[in-house]
Amino acid sequence: MQAEDREALRALVESRRQAALGTLDAGAPFVSMVLYALERRQGLLPTVLIHVSRLSPHTRHLLADQRASLLVALPDVGEGDPQALPRVTLQCLAAPLPADAPDYEAARAVYLERLPQQAYLFGFPDFLLVRLELQEARYVGGFARAFTLTARQLAEVFG
Repeated sequence: MQAEDREALRALVESRRQAALGTLDAGAPFVSMVLYALERRQGLLPTVLIHVSRLSPHTRHLLADQRASLLVALPDVGEGDPQALPRVTLQCLAAPLPADAPDYEAARAVYLERLPQQAYLFGFPDFLLVRLELQEARYVGGFARAFTLTARQLAEVFG
């Protein structure tokens, strides 16, 4: 993976605010849309934060099975080859972040810095902040430009 690919991957993830979240519902795939923010913490691997309602199926799925995927892609604007659009699938493990956790406020601040219009949802008791711990990724930057990255390699990209 060349420096230009790493920069394109970083720009893709940092420029988007929504993603397709893949969860497992008793072993069956389920996909929904979520908003997200990339979290960087000193000395730790980067993570992705989502803020989701316990009333949503995808939240119940994550609480039952922590395995998840997040697909971040550029939108199809109706021009060119849509299969050449840059995209990344992030394989993750979901870890709910309780409101009394020592790093909850810092994570909340990261999320709201990226998505300030979502602040009102933190007042709803059914909402939960979830940290998606990155395990691996598959990045496609266009024709013949596909790469699999480990969590450590992702840390280098997003560091």
